[in-house]
Amino acid sequence: MSKVIELSTRLLRNPYPKQPKPCVAQILPLEGESDFLAISQLPVGKTPVLLSFSEHYQLLVELLECVDSAGLEIDTILLRMQMPAGGRMPKQFLQDRVLMLQGVHEEELILHQQGTSYLVIEDTLIRHPLESGSNSLRLRICCAADCNYFISRISEKLLQLGFDSIEKMVRERTA
Repeated sequence: MSKVIELSTRLLRNPYPKQPKPCVAQILPLEGESDFLAISQLPVGKTPVLLSFSEHYQLLVELLECVDSAGLEIDTILLRMQMPAGGRMPKQFLQDRVLMLQGVHEEELILHQQGTSYLVIEDTLIRHPLESGSNSLRLRICCAADCNYFISRISEKLLQLGFDSIEKMVRERTA
């Protein structure tokens, strides 16, 4: 058996309030009545958009940097990526140990059964009004090493970035 630690939280404000925001508004190529009808039927969520595509990448990079600065030996990092991704991927996403997926659960199960140390970063952060999500973030870590220092650092970072209080859950998992 091994231990899985899950941290969950919710974004309450823009993580980079003093950073200038580029205008990324784009006009859809709407031509006929059917185009306007189709766009009017798209669901618009009630969850506020608190960050842009580039800020989302910046936030994920900062979380990856927390892993490195904590000195935690993690074999694989699973990033849940929403599509469209929007923009150039940061170089930190292209490390051999980082795997970007839309669904992380199946891969997490494989890693767990293999006894691999891993970190899952799974978010539903809204970057556009037509996206669905709840502005939540869940981190799951499974490793043999003591990860209290990492959890302390990542929790502190999340609070600085505008996330709500962090809930921690520890559970034993069998292969």
